[in-house]
Amino acid sequence: MLTRSKLMAFSLCICMLLTLLPTSGFAETEAQVEAEVETALAAIPSPWKQQNIGSPTTTGSASYDPAADQFSVSGAGKDIWGKSDQFNYVYQPWTGDGSIIALVSSQTNAHDFAKAGIMIRETLKADSKHVDLLLTPSNGFTFQYRTETGGTMQSEKIASTSPAWIKLERKGNVIKGYVSNNGLNWGDLGNLTLKMNASLYVGLAVTSHNESELSTATFDKVKVNATGDVFPPTEPTNLQATSVTDTTANISWTASLDDIGVKSYDVYKDNVLTKADVTATNYTFTGLKPDTTYNFTVKAKDAAGNVSNASSPLTVKTTNQTDTEAPTAPTGLASSSKTSSSVQLSWTASTDNVGVYEYDIYRDGTLADSTPATSFNVTGLKANTTYNFTVKARDLAGNISAASKALSVKTNPASSDPYTPEVVANNLETPWAIDFAPDGRIFFTERNSGRVRVVENGILKSTPVITLGDPFYYMPKSEGGLLGIALDPNFTSNHYMYIYHSYKTSDNKVANRVVRLKENNNKATIDKVLITNLPGAVYHNGGRLKIGPDNKLYFGDGNYGNKDDTLSYLGGKIFRLNLDGTIPSDNPFGASSPIYSRGHRNPQGLAWQPGTNRLFESEHGEASKDEINFIQPGNNYGWPKYEGGNQNQPGITPPLIYASGTTWAPSGMTFVTQGPWAGNLLVTNLKGKQIIHMVIGEQNGKPTIKSSDLNYLFVNKYGRIRDIVEAPDGSLYFVTSNNGDKNGDGTPDKLVRLAPNF
Repeated sequence: MLTRSKLMAFSLCICMLLTLLPTSGFAETEAQVEAEVETALAAIPSPWKQQNIGSPTTTGSASYDPAADQFSVSGAGKDIWGKSDQFNYVYQPWTGDGSIIALVSSQTNAHDFAKAGIMIRETLKADSKHVDLLLTPSNGFTFQYRTETGGTMQSEKIASTSPAWIKLERKGNVIKGYVSNNGLNWGDLGNLTLKMNASLYVGLAVTSHNESELSTATFDKVKVNATGDVFPPTEPTNLQATSVTDTTANISWTASLDDIGVKSYDVYKDNVLTKADVTATNYTFTGLKPDTTYNFTVKAKDAAGNVSNASSPLTVKTTNQTDTEAPTAPTGLASSSKTSSSVQLSWTASTDNVGVYEYDIYRDGTLADSTPATSFNVTGLKANTTYNFTVKARDLAGNISAASKALSVKTNPASSDPYTPEVVANNLETPWAIDFAPDGRIFFTERNSGRVRVVENGILKSTPVITLGDPFYYMPKSEGGLLGIALDPNFTSNHYMYIYHSYKTSDNKVANRVVRLKENNNKATIDKVLITNLPGAVYHNGGRLKIGPDNKLYFGDGNYGNKDDTLSYLGGKIFRLNLDGTIPSDNPFGASSPIYSRGHRNPQGLAWQPGTNRLFESEHGEASKDEINFIQPGNNYGWPKYEGGNQNQPGITPPLIYASGTTWAPSGMTFVTQGPWAGNLLVTNLKGKQIIHMVIGEQNGKPTIKSSDLNYLFVNKYGRIRDIVEAPDGSLYFVTSNNGDKNGDGTPDKLVRLAPNF
């Protein structure tokens, strides 16, 4: 029998984590696999399944919140006891040896003898052999088992009601139980030798001790087939301020603990991330206001990306020593480049007794803008015009330096071309998609490396906004990886951005998902997973992600079989979601389906026509039948049965235009809203190595595109061109895809600005 002396002290909160070996020998039907999708609070993800064992009067249920990584399981039943059981089981098939590790985060509406925990079970019959480790409100933990089918249960009760990490481990015929107060150090609960089938079931069990009433338990951080480091570090402790001034505060803390090792810390000011990946156990906050109270917290991270709970907050008030000394004047004001409508400025940093806060840029004596950087791109200028620029430095106390020496710059003459190209950033790693922040920053994705990058004030930041870790997946020479990006319409206030990327599922398959990031000071963390288990493979992962005029999230996934025109399969579709990941009630196939249109081979570009809000899409065809489509909700665009010019079939929507006799490999696209090209569509080409300028016509209330209205730009000048987007100031930006692309020639990739000459 077990005694209390074998247990460690229990913590006051409980979470859940599962570690399982790969499964085999259990196949789902094709329809089940095809229909798997999670949005917001959704059905449990594959390979998990749910079944009420022993037919309780009230049927239990289960759901999964991908944002919180939390299972919620409700179950009724007389008990898991005696010769037959009644409970709700969330399980998956399991073969061979392995372990299940769990922390039950809550039990609600629970009878004193209600049970919730983990189980290894031979069959799904009510009288099956099994071993479990369950928590009851009144009796604490029990390590219990049925050694014969239809036999009487036995148990070894642990006289504690405090929650703790619990684990069942199977090696051959030996099953052991463990408990831990932190998930790092385990105490032995006991062991049992029990012969069961090699293939059985493992999972989460909940019973209410009343077959007509439900009890609910939640299980956090459930990971299937988890390997390596799966435990988060402990929270940092003993935060203290070691020095405080008017504008700075240095804090230190006691290092966190982790089963593998702490990698770094994220520090927060008033619950907003200030600095990520701090490797020391101290940090100096700068740019604070005098005589102001701040709350600082710290979180620890390990190499696997597991994040601890936040430390207890440290409240610090800055001092109030009057600063009357102004910064020195900026020096070395120069212009590195110019167009007919813009001038790029740079200067040498000023110095200050406390610290420089920002620089004010003056154009002809009038304040034009401010920046914390030592460079700035002044836009909106007139062609062939001389401007005088000066710069002043400013500190947090409001002291302003003398002006720099004036710099006189004459913009370039107006060109007959609407735009002048200029390289903004070079030597990129397969950039894929671009979007703009209201403050002028340019965010873009790099497919192969899983990085989001940012350009601020015309300068590419060397530190990525985020580098995706597991389960992000990119296979060399494939078309998956980090693909689309879109910034929230309310980015200024909520700092949300959305990305589409490939990843490895728990059963080692390639899939795609959409994730919401939270950005702060050019650093971002994953905030919420919106949709997962979109079909994925080496090729045809789609990935374009845009927010429409209706403030809904649109994105496309490519084809992986012959069912792209069906609703039971998620490949070959364009999807539409609310920005929180839920499904809009007015979606064409109802509020349970994220599908917006179907029958697509490999969607690559999305753009809305100004004035009409019509959605246009570019799509890779087979061989030379690339398409530009007018997307209407619920329509079928033909693939795999029809493409190109043979789509004039009942129920099939033909393209507006398709490539015939040549291959475009169209990718990103944008409508132009300013200048002489206003209203026209620009489509980047990969194999075509160009941008196609398309004039949109109108006939019988529908858009048209004629082959005679196509104009080919930058042919072979930049190689493969992946994406193009119009910026708020009327500039156009595009990225190339030559280095690291399976069909590229290795030329360094670029972010190019087309500066307007109008």
